[in-house]
Amino acid sequence: MPKLKNYDRAAVDALIRRDRGVVRRSDLLALGMPKSTLTDLTGARGRWQRLLPAVVVTHRGTPTEWERRRAAVLYAGPQARISGLHALDLHAALASSIEVGRTVFVVIPADVHRTSAGYCEVERTERDPGGSVRRGFPVTSVARACADAVRGHDMRLDDVRELMSGVLREDRCTLKQLQREVLLGPTQRSAFARTALLELGAGTRSSAEAKAMRIVGGSGLPQPLWNQPVVVDGRWVGEADAYWPDLGVVLEIDSMTWHLGARRLRRTQEKARRYAAAGILLVSIAPADLLADPRGFLDTLREALAAAAARRAV
Repeated sequence: MPKLKNYDRAAVDALIRRDRGVVRRSDLLALGMPKSTLTDLTGARGRWQRLLPAVVVTHRGTPTEWERRRAAVLYAGPQARISGLHALDLHAALASSIEVGRTVFVVIPADVHRTSAGYCEVERTERDPGGSVRRGFPVTSVARACADAVRGHDMRLDDVRELMSGVLREDRCTLKQLQREVLLGPTQRSAFARTALLELGAGTRSSAEAKAMRIVGGSGLPQPLWNQPVVVDGRWVGEADAYWPDLGVVLEIDSMTWHLGARRLRRTQEKARRYAAAGILLVSIAPADLLADPRGFLDTLREALAAAAARRAV
């Protein structure tokens, strides 16, 4: 049992309430709690537990995600920022198919000396990680968090593609910001990120278009006209990557769908209205989605062509 020694129990209780049960050992000692009492409380038979060096949580159950993140920030120090997948989750910028995992990745200034411990992975950085406060936690910018996530976690290339294309598609950062964070960051474990960056640029669209040609060519579906202008009743409607004039279907491999700003959104909406007014069914897919899920792309295209054929048969 904890040794009962005199200290300001009211002040300790207030500290625990303020910090929601996740407190630094040094703060407890500063309020007069004896080291022996704290040792007993966090020992094998105690009512508390140590989450990270010098950070405790005042219960014995499984720590919540909030408690683990809070302990990581307290351990890493006042200038620490959560980055990686946990930061993307706090930004509400994490694809639903990707789990945050156990590791909490934090960055600290290069002149702060702190090493990784337990589930908290600490990285010192000389660059400003940007960022803000999200749900009560200091976090890096979305671009920095994404760049750190694809380096600091065991991810497949398809996961990296999904993560990067997701933050761009939701307009959480720009391609330029993402490129800067990846290319200026450590090269260790960055091969997948650099590959995905090449795909996100102009090269993605060309490789996606070539793959679309191979998929459609071997699918048994009606074959389209490739890279043709769409003209209906003598009026130009648009430029199609693939066009089925007999069915009134257009396929566009459209990188603008990855990260729509206000201007790009208006242009996309205007294009969709032009096709709709001309009676054309538009199938639009982002390059990364086509590359990552060719079967899903083919299923979508097959359904669109079937719907168009049924419409023409009426």
